[in-house]
Amino acid sequence: HRQIKYRNNVIECDHGKLKRIIGATLGFKSMKTAYATIKGIEVMRALRKGQASAFYYGDPLGEMRLVSRVFEM
Repeated sequence: HRQIKYRNNVIECDHGKLKRIIGATLGFKSMKTAYATIKGIEVMRALRKGQASAFYYGDPLGEMRLVSRVFEM
């Protein structure tokens, strides 16, 4: 059992980390920049956790392909 109430909820726990990162940027000017920034943060977090390994099958260029697919480059 976790001591802090919001950490019991997986979504709220993840939201807290994202909120901490976004708080340091002092908000967003537009919805477009907010969407792109949050998408980038989530992709980098998934890569760091190893959750995206199914997309690149051990190929070193796979991470690059995944990021380009997410951001449609």
